[in-house]
Amino acid sequence: MSNVKVTILFSTYNGAKTLPSMLDALCASTLPKDEWKIVAVDNNSKDDTSKVLKSYQDRLPLEVYFEPKQGKQHALTLGFRHLEGDLVILTDDDVIPEPDWIEQFVALANEQQEFAIFGGLIMPEWEEKPGPLLMKYGHLGILYALNDDLPEGPISAALISGPNSAFRRSILGPGYIVHDGLGPDATIAQFPMGEDTAFAMRLERNGARAFHSQRPKVRHIVRKGYVEEGWVLRRGERYGMGLVIIRPNLFDSKAKIRGLPIGSALSWLVMAPASFISEEPSPKRTSFQIALGTIGETGNPASIPEAANDTERHGLFSDRCRQMRVLHHVGVAGKCSDMIGKTIIFRSSRDRWI
Repeated sequence: MSNVKVTILFSTYNGAKTLPSMLDALCASTLPKDEWKIVAVDNNSKDDTSKVLKSYQDRLPLEVYFEPKQGKQHALTLGFRHLEGDLVILTDDDVIPEPDWIEQFVALANEQQEFAIFGGLIMPEWEEKPGPLLMKYGHLGILYALNDDLPEGPISAALISGPNSAFRRSILGPGYIVHDGLGPDATIAQFPMGEDTAFAMRLERNGARAFHSQRPKVRHIVRKGYVEEGWVLRRGERYGMGLVIIRPNLFDSKAKIRGLPIGSALSWLVMAPASFISEEPSPKRTSFQIALGTIGETGNPASIPEAANDTERHGLFSDRCRQMRVLHHVGVAGKCSDMIGKTIIFRSSRDRWI
């Protein structure tokens, strides 16, 4: 009979550079290795990912599977077929867990019996520290999934972050069920992001409650290129694309331009030229990039109708506004539920944009 209590599940695509740091950290786990296992799904990597994973199989309780169909959703659905134990930890291939990481999640699940979704602390592991503008005004939670400002206690599932989350196996279905096309896919240049949030919110709508603790801790490896303006702008566009799918009721206004509520659309159109002539363009350009994502995705007929009927995904925008206290962002004024992209990349002061 298996003694496995916990399965750690992640997918990886071209993760050869970060996997050694992650797997070395797991080798130091304080929980006996017969009580947990790792399910790693190689999502058709083109680098040495397969070789790296195999090199750790004699040191870790590591099962490796291969999913040829590109996309995180497909990779994790394959991984779901190999779960064991009462608790499933979902993570990414670019985290460095603390030695007691698994143990802390087990203890948390035992202590918080009324909850079935758990989030842990995510801190940065910078390859190169961002410049002062990004550090001061960047929404590091959306950019890099950092959540050190999130207090311990019950939370909305909208605040669960993919690099450090756990779920009671009893609430999980047969697969990693999210809207088709949501999440990383190496076959396309830009994809709608937010798959981890959508997954957790679906479970919440089915009755599960979420709890955040700072005890299960990981450091999220932030690569050098991820602090550059080009990457940040692309991230903003991906978030805008995902917003259409995860929060479709933002687009319910009868008067629209290209699918956007007319007030928001006009605000973005006015902002567009300013985003390219500003002396300090990063915040305005980034927020405009989010608008491009929302406009582009609302033009995709596959995005809105199906998502609009999926009320299990409602609530992300207002929850994130309220609970993370994100105020006065570049773009549109008004209530959280009326804004497009207000919570995204750059914070500002009350009286000026920088």
